[in-house]
Amino acid sequence: MSLDEDIKFFSRVELFQEFSLEQLRLLAFGAERKLYRDGEIVFHQGDLSNGGYVLLSGKIDLILKDDKKIIESLGENALIGELALISSNRRSATAIAKGQVHLIFISRDLFRRMLSEYPELATLLQARIQKNVQSMLIKMTDVQTKLNKIKNLSLE
Repeated sequence: MSLDEDIKFFSRVELFQEFSLEQLRLLAFGAERKLYRDGEIVFHQGDLSNGGYVLLSGKIDLILKDDKKIIESLGENALIGELALISSNRRSATAIAKGQVHLIFISRDLFRRMLSEYPELATLLQARIQKNVQSMLIKMTDVQTKLNKIKNLSLE
């Protein structure tokens, strides 16, 4: 892929849609392309993260190691490990390539450099994280409500 194709691709990823052309160019120039074959593991649950991945093509299944259950299947333009762009944490699931998969790896160091050079990006990121946390809280409340209903039914 050319740098221009990578820039166009990044502009379709939700987190990067408000980035300027210059910011997208810096991101594309510093990122690393990776190719995985069918069944190849991108990362394991529990691995220490050092950046995030953007899915160019193919599919990735996220699996919990204890029950080997697919918790999510991701396709083109997905951002995997978004939180790892800004903080060190352990991977919450194992990522496995389904078919041939092209990814772009964005290191935390690259992303932090961008945030320091373009402080306005930090504001965009904060708004995105806030939105994600609110969405997660709504889902958790919904799950808690369903669990309470199940508990009440079993007590009857």
